[in-house]
Amino acid sequence: MSVSSKKIRVTDIARLAEVSPATVSKVINGRQDVADATRALVEKIMRDVGFSKPLVQTKTMQTIELVVTYMENNGTIALTREATRLGEEMSIGITVSQTGATNKRDVYRSVIDRNPLGVILLLNKMPDKDAALLTSRNIPFVIIDPVSDVPPKDFSVGIDNWTAGFDATCHLLQLGHRRIGAITGPKDARSSLGRYAGYVAALENEGLSVDPQLVKNGNFLSKTGYVAACELLDAPEPPTAIFAFNDLTAVSIYRAAYERHIRIPDDLSVVGFDNIYPSAYLAPALTTINQPFDLIAKSAFNLILDARAGKVEQRHIVLPTRLVERGSTAELKVRG
Repeated sequence: MSVSSKKIRVTDIARLAEVSPATVSKVINGRQDVADATRALVEKIMRDVGFSKPLVQTKTMQTIELVVTYMENNGTIALTREATRLGEEMSIGITVSQTGATNKRDVYRSVIDRNPLGVILLLNKMPDKDAALLTSRNIPFVIIDPVSDVPPKDFSVGIDNWTAGFDATCHLLQLGHRRIGAITGPKDARSSLGRYAGYVAALENEGLSVDPQLVKNGNFLSKTGYVAACELLDAPEPPTAIFAFNDLTAVSIYRAAYERHIRIPDDLSVVGFDNIYPSAYLAPALTTINQPFDLIAKSAFNLILDARAGKVEQRHIVLPTRLVERGSTAELKVRG
């Protein structure tokens, strides 16, 4: 199955797939009236032969699509707010789509049908087939805080998770804490792995080893964070401080502590991650790592616009974070 590499045409794709050029055109333009098996075959052939549709053939909408797994208060809402603000400033429309845990492919077909300026992806994982689908239509996409390694040809915007995890843990160590618990994010998320590596490095820097009993796996969601917090606080030797890998988990720690009459920060110090609502309005206000969502959104917009202009200089951007000290952390009190 091969065609000349000089110029691949719709008729070539149609011949290889044994369908009509009209059917290939429908697949290219994201039309829904094509059988799933036929669509899959045509898309596979397009990937195999390296076919992409020139931008000049399709009207591009003055919009940017934001595709998320779920709309949760785990940074997704903060990023959406900043993207919307930027869109208003730049007269660019914003469309938000949710894929759910199954990462539904019809979301990407709808995106292709709308043919936006570009796509910002905040997902648990971006399937290779869907990435190839966007690439084949020359629609620039930017992966935010990628779960796994991003191919050199793609675009990504992330933060320095290792340094953030190191700084959060060092803050607790400087306050005298030595039994520092951690509630992580998903096991396969690169952001969580980076934060955990920083946590470990900070402990080792003080001559401490990681106590497996003080580390609980989470998924950045409230329910799992609450269960993990209960397990830590009900342990025979509970931690005197906990580093939550996002603010949503930190809120769950507050609930678990309240139910056990554990006072924050008198009995337990807590550090979160994200600096999103309602971290500043908790009682006490949450010490946390600030994610620069405004810069993340701006960097993603710039990558998309630069790609459209053909002048991309840097495809992968890593932004710094900072520790915001508030009332949820305090020096360790000597008991007894």
